[in-house]
Amino acid sequence: MRGVSRRTVLALAAGGLASTGLAYAAMRSFSDLDTARATLERYLGKLNITDDHLRAFVLEFQRRNPWDFPTAKLADATTLFERLHIADVARPLLPDDPAHRLERFERLLLADFHLLTDYAWRRGPDDPITYAGSQHCVNPFANFESA
Repeated sequence: MRGVSRRTVLALAAGGLASTGLAYAAMRSFSDLDTARATLERYLGKLNITDDHLRAFVLEFQRRNPWDFPTAKLADATTLFERLHIADVARPLLPDDPAHRLERFERLLLADFHLLTDYAWRRGPDDPITYAGSQHCVNPFANFESA
C-alpha cells in the first residue's frame, strides 16, 4: 500500500510539472501581436483585421509608446488568461504595479487603435479594419491658420 501511494504522489507531481511546463511553453510562444489582439478583442470583440495590418499598427504603437508595452511575463500571462477566458478572475490577483501598468497599456492601445485605424469609420462590424498610419496631427480641433 505504501508503494502505491508513493507512486501516486510521484505521478501527480510529474503531471503537475508537465502541465506547468506545457503552460509555460505555450505562454512563451506569444508575440506582441498576440498580446495586442487579445487586448483589443477583450474590449472590442472579434476583430476583422489581417495580421499585416495589425502588425503595422503594433509597430507604430511601440514606436510611439516604447515604455508602455507590458513586460514579457506580464504580456504573456495576460494573453494566456484572455485566451483561456479567465482574465476577469485573474486580473484582480495582480499586484498593484503590474495592474496599473496593464491598465495604462490597454488605455493607450485602445486610443491609438481608434486613431491609427479605420475601426470607427467602417460601415459595419464585418468590414475589414485597416491600418491608416500615423498622422502628423491627430487633434480634430487643431487650427492651422497662420497668426
